[in-house]
Amino acid sequence: MEKITNNKRKRFFANKMHKEICLILFLAAIIPAFIIAICMYYLIFSVMAEQMLFPEAIAYNIIPAAKKVALMMLALAPFSIIIILSMAYKITHRIVGPYERIVRELDEHLENKRGGHIILRKNDKFLSLVERINKLLDRISA
Repeated sequence: MEKITNNKRKRFFANKMHKEICLILFLAAIIPAFIIAICMYYLIFSVMAEQMLFPEAIAYNIIPAAKKVALMMLALAPFSIIIILSMAYKITHRIVGPYERIVRELDEHLENKRGGHIILRKNDKFLSLVERINKLLDRISA
């Protein structure tokens, strides 16, 4: 199979499906983090409300700990979400981009605007499918 080295995508999202997948992954990362933060504060303040016999002692011990935990969550949650989303973006780009290219090039073959093989990059998904499509195109053109 032929390889093209200068085959970069020009758009950030390959198509609408890529945007939708990334939005779902973004929400899947943000919503649980938000729920955990709310539950943590609810737990801390419900413990304080139940233990009103010694509110000063509890407040003296729990409030500074809650502030440290909140600070750590505020510092680490965006960092971990960015890492998760960047990895998900790379993976989805290797799936959605080749899909879009296969469909576009097959349409061009059907309209007789293009001949030859469909070419993907080596890290793209669907490479085995494209190899079989190329064999089929060779058989049809022969």
